[in-house]
Amino acid sequence: MIEKFQYYIDNNLVRRGTPNKAEARALLERALARYTYICSQKITENSAPFIFEGIYEVIREAAQALMELKGYKPYSHEAVISFLREFFHFHLQDISSFDRYRILRNKVVYRAEGVDSDSCKSSLEFVEHFLPELKAEFERLEK
Repeated sequence: MIEKFQYYIDNNLVRRGTPNKAEARALLERALARYTYICSQKITENSAPFIFEGIYEVIREAAQALMELKGYKPYSHEAVISFLREFFHFHLQDISSFDRYRILRNKVVYRAEGVDSDSCKSSLEFVEHFLPELKAEFERLEK
């Protein structure tokens, strides 16, 4: 369950510091480059778990770029989701999808579970619509 953002601060899962625009920009650029690379890959049953991990990282890196602009450094993926939920007006369905993908990514990485090609394609459709929203918020904050 995703807690209120203050929970992550209180439990040292987020550190407050000075906003770092250069690091934030680098994180966003990395997310965009990763997205470009992923889009060039063919999704098959064998490649789906690896592509899915990359898709999740695109979302996480772009969200973490927003955190960096506000001076936060996360030490928890849940904290990243909580941050988006509390500080921005993204659709709750998108936040829920991001959290669902976090859970699935955890299973893929730490339990060696698979991701089928349909789930991978669905996550790619999600990032195609959510990444531009994250980028727009980044550009708004960066000004």
